[in-house]
Amino acid sequence: MSKSARSYLLGLLLLIYGGGTVASWIAVNEVKHGRDFASYYYAARVALDGEDPYDTAALGALARQERTRGSVHPFFYPPPFLLSMLWVEPFSLREAARIWFVANVGLAWLSVWALRRWLGASWLVLVGVLATLAPLPDNAKMGQANLLPVALSLLGLWRGSGLLVGAAAMAKMSPALYLVGWLGRRELRPFVVAGLSAIGLSLLALPVVSADEQRRFFLEILPGFSSGDYHGLKVEMTLPANHSVPDLWNQLWPGPDGHTLDPRAQMASSAVSGLLTLMLGLVAARTRGDPDPVRQAALFGAITVLMVITPVYTYEHHLSMMILPAVALGVAIEQGRLPRAGVILAALCYAAMAWPLFVLRAVQRAIPVEGVDWVLQESKFAGAFGMLLCCVWVALRPAKAAPLEPADPR
Repeated sequence: MSKSARSYLLGLLLLIYGGGTVASWIAVNEVKHGRDFASYYYAARVALDGEDPYDTAALGALARQERTRGSVHPFFYPPPFLLSMLWVEPFSLREAARIWFVANVGLAWLSVWALRRWLGASWLVLVGVLATLAPLPDNAKMGQANLLPVALSLLGLWRGSGLLVGAAAMAKMSPALYLVGWLGRRELRPFVVAGLSAIGLSLLALPVVSADEQRRFFLEILPGFSSGDYHGLKVEMTLPANHSVPDLWNQLWPGPDGHTLDPRAQMASSAVSGLLTLMLGLVAARTRGDPDPVRQAALFGAITVLMVITPVYTYEHHLSMMILPAVALGVAIEQGRLPRAGVILAALCYAAMAWPLFVLRAVQRAIPVEGVDWVLQESKFAGAFGMLLCCVWVALRPAKAAPLEPADPR
């Protein structure tokens, strides 16, 4: 591709990204209820008042008092997460949601900057992912917190910082899976530091979330996640936008109330998660001692997919966390690390995972055939899982050595 063609394409991608960002900003400004951000906002407000942020009734009571919402979804993030929300106190829900939107945009750009420094990724790949990963604007519109752990994780993985990855895990538990990669590679220092970071942040959060409330999260709320009991969250697991492994088993063995898994589905989901974790641990061991950043990023990209698709709920905004595997595969393709079949597979999988949900819905309506409808419904899951396999492919393929210079005939 010529330099002028690349510049034109980069400009077009920036225009697409800007359009999606503006549309999400308009959506944020149209409502006063704060969407999903309201859970973080009211949990922080309640905690700053000395009450229990995991008391959903207290969150809803404050929202009704301020006449913003009739109820608030339960707060079920780790206690140290609230340290990132202490700034909300002087702001109304609507004002804070706008600020959080800007923060999400900044975190997305911080993430791509880290990937550029870590992998040497071209701006064409980076902006291409920002512009075409449809879950990113959905994440910003919903006021979700996925990009905070993403940015912390990418900075930590790039620098080998257990402190930052531990902080990411205390913002949202799933980044703790990155420790599997470090353990497999026998990089024990960041592994240990990540654990100490989690402990330190939990202690730092004690003035905001008491020891009893922290105990309740880790011993009562967190264990319920594997069964689908997200601290009383009343969202149907069978929503068509759920792209998780447990949802597939839930379709085979429906749970008793639509919010929790049947024991058979829970057991099967745990088995799949365990086998995939073991597989990626073995892949990590194969990259032990290899400093190649692209192979490392592919390994941790595969782990990213694992941490996205194995919880009971994997909604559209959760797929915004797929920045790492998307960029890792883009760089691998740019550097010729995959054969043509791998390039085609990676491109198709990314397209299936990243395409806008409203386009997916439109295609489903246009092709009202039951079997086709189900395939389309699960296309995002299939695309994400395919990206995991492609990342493993890259991680297991060492970079080609540079050809030797011909000997001087003299």
